[in-house]
Amino acid sequence: MKIYFLPEFYSSILPKTRSISLFALLLGSIVACDTTKKQTETPAEVTEYKPVSYDFEIQTVQKKSANCAPEACSEVSISYPVFAAGHDTHASINSLLTEEINRTLSDYIMEAEGTEDTDELCKMFIASYQDFKENFPESITPWYIRLEVAVGKTDRNFISLVINHASYTGGVHPNSSVSYLNIAADGEKIEELRYFVNSTSKLQDLAEKEFRKQYNIAPEEQLSDKGFLFDNDQFSLSEDFGVSKSGIVFYYNADEISSNAQSPIILTIPFKDLTGLYKHKMP
Repeated sequence: MKIYFLPEFYSSILPKTRSISLFALLLGSIVACDTTKKQTETPAEVTEYKPVSYDFEIQTVQKKSANCAPEACSEVSISYPVFAAGHDTHASINSLLTEEINRTLSDYIMEAEGTEDTDELCKMFIASYQDFKENFPESITPWYIRLEVAVGKTDRNFISLVINHASYTGGVHPNSSVSYLNIAADGEKIEELRYFVNSTSKLQDLAEKEFRKQYNIAPEEQLSDKGFLFDNDQFSLSEDFGVSKSGIVFYYNADEISSNAQSPIILTIPFKDLTGLYKHKMP
């Protein structure tokens, strides 16, 4: 059974059948000069792509400890889209996504060498918990990793994937986070914000204004006065970014920029504020 998604789909994976098509769009390369900065930024070129239909199915991987009560089983659960065979871009997306999933799993396993596949990593994680349980039998909460990958914003020139992480490997409370995987229509991973905007410095100015508005910080106030811990007390963009149906999204872990934050900080720059700056078709 194939599952398809609307271009604006972001928040969750739906069991209904959808379809999306990414059509070609020729965007000229625009050289943007930020007069408030000493250096001129040269925006990344956006290439025209042929129409491609991105068809995929949701695949689920689930591994559990053997011979355990349901409430005491260590578990790895992964849900992610697998793009249909027959197109080079699909193969590239599948490969990049698999690499990202395996890298995430490896972060939880001290013995991982970076060459293991997904199945091996799941087994290694469960084995780690079983070793832990043997040494600390009084521990009653099983370890788990849950990854859910959703198709976020789609465009003629790119697709943005949202990876939701949830885990428990001991300690006081579980952990959760979000990461993004942005891929161009030619199957290349998008590493830089310049793929999306003409000027990252102008985007940072917009983001700081939105951030101050979100946390009620006056322009003359220092960010540190409100408990935020940016380097040199200067606002900066998170390296973890994606594109949603609402705008460009930046994700900060709970303890990344604030010692007081009880939850992650999600900052969205609305498309309405990106007119003349966003390099792709506005929704």
